[in-house]
Amino acid sequence: MSIPELPRDTPLQQLAEGAANVVYRFVLRQPSYSNDECVPDEDATPRPCSTSAAAEPLTVHAAFLAVGRLLRLGKAIRSRVCNQQSHRYFHETLESLFPAEYLISLDLIKLPAELIDSCNNQLAEDERCGRRPVKRAGCYLARDEPYGLLITDMTPDIDRREVLIEFKPKWLIQSPTSPPGSRRCRTCALKARRNAGRRLKGRKEEIFLCPLDLASQDIARIERAVGFLIPPSITSEEHVRELGQRLVEFLLNNPIIPRLQQLQRDFDPLGVLYADVSSSQFLTAMTLRDCTLYLKIRQAGQGPIEARLGDLDLKSPNEGKAEYWRAVEKELIDGGWYTGTEDDPQADRSWCDLT
Repeated sequence: MSIPELPRDTPLQQLAEGAANVVYRFVLRQPSYSNDECVPDEDATPRPCSTSAAAEPLTVHAAFLAVGRLLRLGKAIRSRVCNQQSHRYFHETLESLFPAEYLISLDLIKLPAELIDSCNNQLAEDERCGRRPVKRAGCYLARDEPYGLLITDMTPDIDRREVLIEFKPKWLIQSPTSPPGSRRCRTCALKARRNAGRRLKGRKEEIFLCPLDLASQDIARIERAVGFLIPPSITSEEHVRELGQRLVEFLLNNPIIPRLQQLQRDFDPLGVLYADVSSSQFLTAMTLRDCTLYLKIRQAGQGPIEARLGDLDLKSPNEGKAEYWRAVEKELIDGGWYTGTEDDPQADRSWCDLT
């Protein structure tokens, strides 16, 4: 397989940062900033990152590679899976599970030698200026990774009145090792336990939909789930109502959530306490429990919803991950978080529909 190489003068702008990756967009011309300039937090302008000292237009070759794509670079974290392995797993396993139109594509691209250092310098500068989230500080891109990944660009087109909704569907079936008498699903049990810790620290509690509602095929339950998905930036009652109706219709009729639910069931029938946590099937189940669903929707009811699954990197049981998965499950069982018998009088008592 011939792997294309990113031209060394390709200018990039940081688009998003997660726990394991940083995503960049390609730009036609790089904005200029002085090294000493600190942009305030509220300035939403993406920061430049390039292997060249001066701004350059994209070459024809680079522009061809960049059409409809973003560049994803991996961080140097203990559980990191190299991009070649992620690419191989995507094409050998995941592409056979879902139609191509429902997947964020993943293609290897060789990186110029200076790019990672340039991007890391920008991340360090963002830290110094207070532009980088505190929880991301100190973790940088892997310098020993020779490849990046070109992924489908799901950025909404504002001129076309598009909106992007992204969320993790999480565990769409109950954990196979949940105890008898459970009143919460696995995702909601974990959320309740984490919110107890947040209250102790005086932090705001997290709220999220119940994944079982999402996959229920019941209109009332899906409407309840959709209420958590409408972006707060949409304030018009008419637009909220219209978007909600389109999402409900999508979730009732599109096969992507039922397919994800069935695969989670098929690949892990035993549960984390009894499964072979190093098997490819179990690790695929864990991957499918932590993927992200991206929905690009044009407002005013025009055109179909574009739906794609991303963050589908193979999970690794190494570096203590398997032990962590099992420890979490045991804590949810022993601490009463599944059954609602936890020692926390302030915990949310709205139970999941486990029928």
